[in-house]
Amino acid sequence: MTQAAILIQSKFRSYHEQKKFQQSRRAAVLIQQCYRSYRKFGRLRPHHRPATAALVQHKLRSSLLTKRQDQAARKIMRFLRRCRHSPLMDHRLFKRSERIEKGQGT
Repeated sequence: MTQAAILIQSKFRSYHEQKKFQQSRRAAVLIQQCYRSYRKFGRLRPHHRPATAALVQHKLRSSLLTKRQDQAARKIMRFLRRCRHSPLMDHRLFKRSERIEKGQGT
């Protein structure tokens, strides 16, 4: 029983150390990549920064627009769900279908 416990503990320690080593290795590779990129291109030139700011602004505006459109769609769907079983809505749909059948349009 104790040998099994010792084996489990040693395997766990080995696994844990291996994960720490892999994480350290990934961090080292990332730092090396960043340094090589920095060394190759040097500091960012001033004319790159406005393009970056414009890109961030574009992403923000497009996400806000999408959010507003989603909110509007949810509001419409919520209204339609509430009105679906309303007697007044049934009456309006019935009258509209009568007008369409008579050829009066909407």
